[in-house]
Amino acid sequence: MNGPDPELAQARREEAERWLAIVGDDIDMARAAMHLSPPRPGPAAFHLQQAAEKLVKSLLVLVGERVPKTHDLGALVERAIPYVPDLADALNPLRPLSVWGVAYRYPTVEEEPEPSVDTLETTAHTLAELRTLVLALISSR
Repeated sequence: MNGPDPELAQARREEAERWLAIVGDDIDMARAAMHLSPPRPGPAAFHLQQAAEKLVKSLLVLVGERVPKTHDLGALVERAIPYVPDLADALNPLRPLSVWGVAYRYPTVEEEPEPSVDTLETTAHTLAELRTLVLALISSR
């Protein structure tokens, strides 16, 4: 049996890169919201959750896995780790960000406290670094 189809592998790399381009946009939007006067931590948190979700989905695309229609970062990370076990320590902290995808977009009875700008900045930095790692992984395949 021959190795993986090079055209298919290239198509997966290109699609994963398209996902990561949007990750960069979401991180930029989060940072912009953090630096408004006054800062908008809710919208920033939403965009960081979206960046985390798309980042994990880019890994699934890269390895040829079906991308599920879910916003549950715990489930997405669980699905991705077997393919990229070296990234487990970087991916696991993304799991609790799922709540940021809805907590500040809709009025709720039980409110989730907004994260601090420091927490948002740290998360944005972490996601940007992880994005760089995934881009390097794409280049190496």
